[in-house]
Amino acid sequence: MLHPPDCEEAPEGAPLLDAQRALDDAENPRTQLCTLCGCAQELTPLLNGFDHITDS
Repeated sequence: MLHPPDCEEAPEGAPLLDAQRALDDAENPRTQLCTLCGCAQELTPLLNGFDHITDS
């Protein structure tokens, strides 16, 4: 489960991920994004936007 640092559901002592690592983890289909704190609502549109990127 992926949470932002200020989420009440985040496990205490969980390591803080940099932006690239968080996006990489969020992109993994096995990773669940927290819906209680808004993580899923904020990251899902960003991740869906990557579907439109293609090599030129």
